Amino acid sequence: MSHRSHDARHRARHQAPSKPRRLLASVALPTTAAVALMFCAAGAAVATSPKAQSVAFGQKLTSTRSPQPSAVQSAAMRARHLTEIELAESVASANRAKVVAHDLAVVRATAVARGVARKKLAAKAAEAKRAAQVHSWRLPITRPVLTSNFGYRWGRLHAGNDFAVSVGTPLAAMSTGTVTFAGPMSGYGILVKIRYWDGTESYYGHMSRVSVNSGDQVEPGEIVGDSGNTGHSTGPHLHLEIHPDGGDPIDPLPWLANRGIAL
Repeated sequence: MSHRSHDARHRARHQAPSKPRRLLASVALPTTAAVALMFCAAGAAVATSPKAQSVAFGQKLTSTRSPQPSAVQSAAMRARHLTEIELAESVASANRAKVVAHDLAVVRATAVARGVARKKLAAKAAEAKRAAQVHSWRLPITRPVLTSNFGYRWGRLHAGNDFAVSVGTPLAAMSTGTVTFAGPMSGYGILVKIRYWDGTESYYGHMSRVSVNSGDQVEPGEIVGDSGNTGHSTGPHLHLEIHPDGGDPIDPLPWLANRGIAL
């Protein structure tokens, strides 16, 4: 056997195992690359899938969202909210209390005003009653005989009533009042004027004598003079005129009737 054949056999024997290694290497390298490619493809697929994108977007929003308050902060917020509610309720309660107080004040003021009005009415009624008792009314003479009424006659106004009496018959004040005139006056002869407590003024005409002076205070029934026949007179009589509030004369008969004086 030649040396070449021996070397060839030896080389062949020696090199025979290298073929499988090359084969394994050629097989292993593509497998590793394929695995790497598979992972890259899978990662890309996962990264590009809608679900992965939504999870990533949610994680991004979660990472950018403000952190949740702690338990202490939540308790403080609730306490502050409750305080605001209590403050609003307190303000509303205060406003309601003001409204109630205002209504009570109006009711009290109305009651006070009504009480004052009632007191005034009662005082006025009492004064009227007292005045009716103190300032009673009466005729100047007793047992009067009416001879001439109020009205026009002979083209002139007869401004009073005439009562037939003899000369010297005492004439009395009709109520409480003040003498405003006492003396002679054309047409009336001797005249006495008396302004009474309610403003009414009486005239006594054709008198024969006066017993009072202007400014004297008189009481009901107090004698102020005597009847006569002075002035424009056709016989002894009392000429009585009534002037409310000192104004124009009115018919004395209705005025006397309103005061309970009947002839």
